[in-house]
Amino acid sequence: MSHPPATDDRHPSTLFDILKSFTTLARTLNLSETVEVLGVTRQTVRRHIKSLEEMRGIRLLELRNRRYYLTEAGEQHRLEAEQILALAENWLANRSIRTRSHSALDRIAYQGADGYSFHAQQHHLSRLWVDGPALLRRSFDAWSRSELQLEHPVMAEIKPYRLVYRKREDGWLCVEIGEKSSYATWLGWEWAKSAIGRFSQEDPVGTDFDNFMSQAYPKVFEDGGARLDHICGQIPRAHQGPAIPVRFQRLLLGCVFPDGEPALSLFVARTNRISISGLDLEKLPVMDDELLMEYEI
Repeated sequence: MSHPPATDDRHPSTLFDILKSFTTLARTLNLSETVEVLGVTRQTVRRHIKSLEEMRGIRLLELRNRRYYLTEAGEQHRLEAEQILALAENWLANRSIRTRSHSALDRIAYQGADGYSFHAQQHHLSRLWVDGPALLRRSFDAWSRSELQLEHPVMAEIKPYRLVYRKREDGWLCVEIGEKSSYATWLGWEWAKSAIGRFSQEDPVGTDFDNFMSQAYPKVFEDGGARLDHICGQIPRAHQGPAIPVRFQRLLLGCVFPDGEPALSLFVARTNRISISGLDLEKLPVMDDELLMEYEI
């Protein structure tokens, strides 16, 4: 891939430019490679890193023996910087629109690079008892009685339906996929077993959809709270397979591992009973009945 000649531009750098320099250097830890990727000068990258460190009031990178290393603060801030940059890039490309209603709940629309669209609407948790599938209602009840503990006895009944992530610097590491979960029954149990220990962006569904889905993860993870979303889009059921319509309700729950480390637990129930403001669902294809997860547990 060719890049434009590197020039030490003198116009003020935008936060977008600064974040690109930081996230790229944080990934490569090599100034020459970063310069090649971004098509800028070494002076520009150094200036961007210095500006970001001054704005944040912390050291993000250290140079030792002509090699860059992330500081502890750099490690902690890298993922958030990448998420901010991804949101900005999607917004500039007219692929992502986020709005908030008077109740401050998220409504997100996203157009993937492959042309498929995704839509999500956050709802108040009370909506679970209006049209929430039994799986999500039972999951929320068990979570509240477990005092957030993943291995509490009351979690046993819903464990086969859940997906569990740990947060790592490079993304969300999958540590558990229940054999009856929506992810396992959508992509197949053979894939689900092999997905444990991988990052979310490595699954066959595709990076676009994974980036869209994970936007809500950080706040729930950090707060240890709960969030309900109604979502629709088109995703494949196999690697490089055709994307097909899917609709579901998703419950995100902040949990705790036995060692005290925080965890993110996901429960997804495929259902045509969703509501997304401003979207005429009657004009979109419904999901096949055989894929629904509206049963009692």
